[in-house]
Amino acid sequence: MMFMRVSTASLLLLIAAALLPAPATAQGWFPWFGGGYRPSRPAPGGVFDSLRPWDAPRTKPAKKEAKPGEETPKASETPPPPYEGDFSRLAEILGALHYLGPLCGEKEKERWRGEMQGLLETEQPSADRRDRLVGSFNRGYQSYEQTYRNCTPAADLAIHRFLDEGARLSRDIATRYGN
Repeated sequence: MMFMRVSTASLLLLIAAALLPAPATAQGWFPWFGGGYRPSRPAPGGVFDSLRPWDAPRTKPAKKEAKPGEETPKASETPPPPYEGDFSRLAEILGALHYLGPLCGEKEKERWRGEMQGLLETEQPSADRRDRLVGSFNRGYQSYEQTYRNCTPAADLAIHRFLDEGARLSRDIATRYGN
């Protein structure tokens, strides 16, 4: 078997040539002009169906009337509080700590779940909002459950960072929005 000897410079040129982007087509860059990735024509009522000539009067779409046996969906009575994003992140942190804490030797196995339960009892969110917060807690738990099986230095570092971030978030929420 005979091997060809390739110089470093020619190898770098081959790699650079392979990494050069190919010229893009209009469809690749702008899929919304002319169909693009859509397999068929969009359903009526989309953005492009609302285009009108400049001098044409504006018309509002007709409202769909509810039938007597159907219930109309109600908008949520109260909007979410302004700290909803921070509160959701705090729930996710508590979920991650609930998994990582016992993994790294924490004695109280239910500490962080209890903290989350206490927050939910104090906050008394609507059922929909409660489901979102519980989902954030579960997402934090499951993301670290998939990553860590043993306590590693990285898991220990994550615990310390979560403790710092959780303390900061809870302090900020209490300071900004507390009574």
